[in-house]
Amino acid sequence: FGSSAGPAPDPFLVALATLSLLGDAAEQKPLACLVDDAHWLDDASLRALGFVARRREAERIGLFVVARSGIGDHVLAGLPELSVRGLGDRDARALLLANVHGPLDAAVCNQLIAESHGNPLALLELPRAMSPADLAGGFGLPDTNSVAGKIERSYVRRLSGLPTDTGLLVLVAAAEPSGDPILLQRAAET
Repeated sequence: FGSSAGPAPDPFLVALATLSLLGDAAEQKPLACLVDDAHWLDDASLRALGFVARRREAERIGLFVVARSGIGDHVLAGLPELSVRGLGDRDARALLLANVHGPLDAAVCNQLIAESHGNPLALLELPRAMSPADLAGGFGLPDTNSVAGKIERSYVRRLSGLPTDTGLLVLVAAAEPSGDPILLQRAAET
């Protein structure tokens, strides 16, 4: 787990250990393992998940891996897949209008719906990345950056507005891999 120095362990043994760990947990009761945003995983972790997914039939493990399309396909190829489509224009418009407080130009609304491809997160975050003047139909040139880049910049902007100690705590929580609240509390106190 990267807690000691030395050469990287054999990826096969890590994947086998992961399967054994999940299998042991599933002996008590069925286990659902949910991995969201798998496109952010390093290649070794993604390969370990692929290994588990292909060999879990004998175990009471449900494994659900969510990733942007086209990412990790080489590792997860051949596994059952469910493509999740975006909201239709009508539902996307309703979500957008329910969450934009202030004037929203019809052309800007249509552009946000088109850029989001019905992705609910994008529909919520894209307007936050825009100024009130841009939302109301300002005369600036449209931003041609990717939707994901706009959303990430929106988060960065909101995080940069946090007090220094709060921002540091968010950074520590994001970097702490185990989700251990005691370890997080010790790190926060330090």
